[in-house]
Amino acid sequence: MTKPRRLAVGTFLIPALLVSAAACGGDETDASPGATTPSVSKDPASSAPSLAEPEKGGEAEAMAAYRAHWQEVEKAYAKNSIEGTDIKKTSVGPARLAIEKSVKSARENGQAVKGRPGLSNLTVTKADLNRDVPKVHLSSCLDVSEWVIYNKSTGEPVPQPSDRLTKYTVTSLLEKWPDGWVVTKDEPHQDTQC
Repeated sequence: MTKPRRLAVGTFLIPALLVSAAACGGDETDASPGATTPSVSKDPASSAPSLAEPEKGGEAEAMAAYRAHWQEVEKAYAKNSIEGTDIKKTSVGPARLAIEKSVKSARENGQAVKGRPGLSNLTVTKADLNRDVPKVHLSSCLDVSEWVIYNKSTGEPVPQPSDRLTKYTVTSLLEKWPDGWVVTKDEPHQDTQC
């Protein structure tokens, strides 16, 4: 059995936004809390925390913010621009920079993405809610099999390696700033199928 390979297509890679964020980020970011305002998801999981279980409420809010973030990522790739999306509200620092660079690269290479990514098995792996800037670490399964890279001038899909890994684990870090939760880090584990 061969080990799955990373998706590699010229200079535009869907997972590149995650790889770039992982290379630049750790548990801390150098962005300041006042820099952005995160979006508020209408996901039922984002309801106010229960007084009986405040940690569960904070974790649920972070998960809802992460789902809302991925909706904005999907919009940015579909539009080939972050303009008209809430990327600047849902992400900061390395996480946002990686998305901006990847979308710009796609645009400059005459490529775009259609379809939608799948996000499943979203799980809190660590939560530290009793600090000045609360943090939640998440793990999820990202499925890019229905997220198709295509050539904008021809409309044809960009050929992909037949053995590319299309479902892999992603670990993420969110921080709660004064206006809500923001994604500060997304790290793909493209050798870990989920």
